[in-house]
Amino acid sequence: MERQISAGILAGGKSTRMGEDKARLSYGNQTFLSHLLWELREFDEVLLSVEDRRAWADAPCRLVEDQLPDFGPVEVLYQLLRAARNPYMLVTAIDLQCLTASALRVLAGQIRPGMCCLVPCRGAWLEPLCSIYHKDALPVLERMRSAGVRRPRALFDCVPTRYIELADLGWSGSMVRNVNTRGDYEALLREENGKEKRDNAP
Repeated sequence: MERQISAGILAGGKSTRMGEDKARLSYGNQTFLSHLLWELREFDEVLLSVEDRRAWADAPCRLVEDQLPDFGPVEVLYQLLRAARNPYMLVTAIDLQCLTASALRVLAGQIRPGMCCLVPCRGAWLEPLCSIYHKDALPVLERMRSAGVRRPRALFDCVPTRYIELADLGWSGSMVRNVNTRGDYEALLREENGKEKRDNAP
């Protein structure tokens, strides 16, 4: 990867629809967290955003804790960008388990000078939790926090933002599919089992 880019994983959600911590769910022979860390291996630094660091004594990477509990993605973006040692940061959610190192390399290659946000999209649908941000967004994020604005979309109207279609990245919609519920998780496991059987077929 040409630029040094940090990566931040959002693992601090309550996972109420899943019923358990998504970061520790099994996927293949790994957990969601270890699988995503492997796909992020080309990034210069990986940070883990959590609501309470006391629950992450065994974390394999540096922790970044929310200061405004239950505030949502704007708080996560703000704290991760403040903590990152690089000017650019890829932010991704823990349940985006279909992301690959090669796909993320393609996304990072779309960074342009002067750009503050790089956001994959499909028409009007945006994926702010698989996007790249620059530290220049911090002042706007700070004002958003103070004003109680919790949705990242408001940031994109205030700073130089580049939207890029999934098709232009060579991504299918499944690349950014969230695993929110038990049904989503079971479907992911079925697909993985089917892939293993095909790979091992004579």
